[in-house]
Amino acid sequence: MDIDTKIGEQCLSPRPVETIPHSVYESAAAHVKRQLHGVDLPRVALLCGKGLQGTFDRLEGSIVSIPFTEIPGFVSSTVMTTTAGRLVFGEVSGSNVVCIVGRCHYYEGYSMKQVTFPIRVLSLLGVKTLIVTSAVSGIAPDLDLGDIVVVKDHISIPTLAGLNPLIGPNMAQLGPRLPSMYNSYTFALRKLAFMVFLGAEDLQKKGVKLREAVLCFTTGPSSETRAECLALRSLGADVLGTSTVPEVIVAHHAGLDVLCLGLVTSVIARGAEPSAEDAARAALAGTPQPRPQVTAVDDDILARKDSVKKGGQRPVDLNVLIQRIVSRI
Repeated sequence: MDIDTKIGEQCLSPRPVETIPHSVYESAAAHVKRQLHGVDLPRVALLCGKGLQGTFDRLEGSIVSIPFTEIPGFVSSTVMTTTAGRLVFGEVSGSNVVCIVGRCHYYEGYSMKQVTFPIRVLSLLGVKTLIVTSAVSGIAPDLDLGDIVVVKDHISIPTLAGLNPLIGPNMAQLGPRLPSMYNSYTFALRKLAFMVFLGAEDLQKKGVKLREAVLCFTTGPSSETRAECLALRSLGADVLGTSTVPEVIVAHHAGLDVLCLGLVTSVIARGAEPSAEDAARAALAGTPQPRPQVTAVDDDILARKDSVKKGGQRPVDLNVLIQRIVSRI
């Protein structure tokens, strides 16, 4: 065989991709099922974002907590310093649920297959609905710190660039080879979220705001530049996040209904960017230099204690909303 033939054969070979055998998913599902000791399997899963894990603190009924370290194929987050990753089974308003606490992110160095592994395991256990909470950055001009968004669609920069969690051999047991992403965020659940919110006078009196938004997924861990935020805004994005979309893609592939609620914990700096040239000219002329006119700066409401509207209370309000939604699913 000549060298040209060998090169040609190499070009025809698929590029190496990480593959997790279906048997590993089945082993993980079987292990979880054994730990439940006859507890009814839930049909609703809650994927809790960092700082938004209050729902599992309020679980009722028989509580079963299974650390990720005990489940085959699961990996543990390197950014969760106070809460170890685990699956927590219990009840919310009489409905059996499972909370995924301590999600992993692609930016931690894990693969997309590892990040989305728990979703596929739960789908094998019979979960039919996935509710995701996530901290997001607001880039739409009408979003403020503490606002809650109902994600209606997403723009996934990594996916468009070829980083899709479904790349590799398809798991036909869960979904089709070429799934449509239309209505990935189930319309009926989005409608239900607004119906619950509009009927919750207590949340509205607190100033809670709820609106639909398009989520743009970026890998992180560094934040986006001002120019990048403006570019993504021009594409139609309202909020940015470094999680959620991979799990949603895998959940939708497996036929799960999905609801995603994002809490705006930072906003893009607004106002005119100061001009270095103008500042230099002013300095050379000895004239007062203009101060940057920025009306909003990055902030983190999960760490603020001085404001009920934009501080520690808002995650509690989000969890109240989730509990009422679950009770009507």
